[in-house]
Amino acid sequence: MTSHALPAATPAPAVSSIADGRQAIDEIDTQLRALVGARLEISQQIQALRSADGGPRIQHERENEIITAWSRELGPRGVEIALSILTLCRGSLT
Repeated sequence: MTSHALPAATPAPAVSSIADGRQAIDEIDTQLRALVGARLEISQQIQALRSADGGPRIQHERENEIITAWSRELGPRGVEIALSILTLCRGSLT
């Protein structure tokens, strides 16, 4: 498995008004939704490949690595975000 360095946090833009701040947040949220959508598609492809190879659809060791990375960056709330993303990307378990 390839090790990747954690990306540096993108500095937040300075805002001069509540409206500017809300616009910046809306733009970030749009980007986050697009990234989560792309992650979902890639996750589904990986699950299909793993299943086609006779392996389990979900690898708990890999999920634990993801949770740990989010926790390191964002603390306990990062764990919650990671679990939500993983749940979304798993799709139906039936």
